[in-house]
Amino acid sequence: MRKVLFFPLLMMALQLMAAPSDTTRHGHWTDRFKMHGFVNPVLFADTRQVVSGREGMMHFFPAAPSYDSDGFDLNSIPSMNMLAITARLNLTIEGPRFLGAATHSYIEGDFTGATEPTINMFRLRHAYVDMQWKHHSFLAGQYWHPMVIHEIMPMTQPLNMGAPFHPYARYNQFRYSFHTGKFEALAVAAFQLDNKSQGWNGSSTQYLRTAMVPEMNLQVRYNGDRLLLGAAANYRQLLPHSSYIDAQGNSHRCQSTYSNIAYTLYGKFRMEGWSIKAQTLLNDDLYEISSIGGYISSYNVLSNTEMDPYTYEPWTFTTLWADFSRTKGHWRPGIFMGYAKNNDFGRSVNNSTATLTHSGMEVYGRGFNIEYLYRVQPRIEYYATGGLTFSLELEHTFAQYGNKVSDGTTGYHYESAPDMGVANTRGIFGILYSF
Repeated sequence: MRKVLFFPLLMMALQLMAAPSDTTRHGHWTDRFKMHGFVNPVLFADTRQVVSGREGMMHFFPAAPSYDSDGFDLNSIPSMNMLAITARLNLTIEGPRFLGAATHSYIEGDFTGATEPTINMFRLRHAYVDMQWKHHSFLAGQYWHPMVIHEIMPMTQPLNMGAPFHPYARYNQFRYSFHTGKFEALAVAAFQLDNKSQGWNGSSTQYLRTAMVPEMNLQVRYNGDRLLLGAAANYRQLLPHSSYIDAQGNSHRCQSTYSNIAYTLYGKFRMEGWSIKAQTLLNDDLYEISSIGGYISSYNVLSNTEMDPYTYEPWTFTTLWADFSRTKGHWRPGIFMGYAKNNDFGRSVNNSTATLTHSGMEVYGRGFNIEYLYRVQPRIEYYATGGLTFSLELEHTFAQYGNKVSDGTTGYHYESAPDMGVANTRGIFGILYSF
């Protein structure tokens, strides 16, 4: 279906471009339509198996040890792959002035697919309408999640762009900003599509949709000539269960919601070819935006059927990352470093999924059995002429897993275990041709 829709839209765009322009009203079409993109084949090799997406390109962390009957760690097997799925096309369309605002729309897509089974298919990355006044702006459509600060994106080449330390996702949203001088305030109401929450029914947008509250974000920032500083708070509310069945087999409506607030501080400093970027995420229950953490869903049998039996608590991480780069002539060396700490490591979780006759717990998210995680990723890029760039990176990621320990009949927890620490070293070679 995506291909069926894509090619007619492409032909319509070409017809618009080829049509005679009304230079009196709008100017030549080349002044209104600007198409860009790039081709980016990437070769990468890992020293062990990894937790990832998109055929390994979306790398999160090394997989935990998994020993066979001979004591061999099956996840220590290396792998290699090459992909060009990040090839990208985008189109900017300058619109008319409206209510004193300059308007434009932007459409961008690549071939990574919206899900793992649809890899290599064209998928929508960005699609929005933007209106700019002197002190105000309004954006509606699909754009970066507000915790993804576009101005401080790491300069790494892989698809994950520093995930899970750096958030990475796009949401449909309404975004309003007010700016005066070097100060700006943002307010965002966002909705899920490709990046979904987890719950009893798998990954789905229904938990956010049925909560009837969009993901909300408030942000303030200072943007000077050399220095960018900002802070944001992000609120998310889910309705993980819409109904439950009591001990008598009767169905009842659930109204208990799960909510979480995450915070971020970020900054960027530029000076004579140097660039330093950094961000920390506090109370990082942000599984949906390619980070780590999640929540616990607890079920407790109640005698009073007017009360919901489900309660929810966040499973949080604190993350910190920094990216340094230097541009000198055709060369740009740099390094990315990230660290994440499991704030709830060792927490007990029940063994069984809840039934009609006993209490139970389920955990949803990513990285619960990791005590801490870090990454060091040096890189070197060479800018040739005509939009051609060559890059070489070495990404070393270490994950300290815990041993799963039984709590008797009630459940289990993870305990720190030095022999459960594993590392993956990934070598990356990429070629980028932009146009």
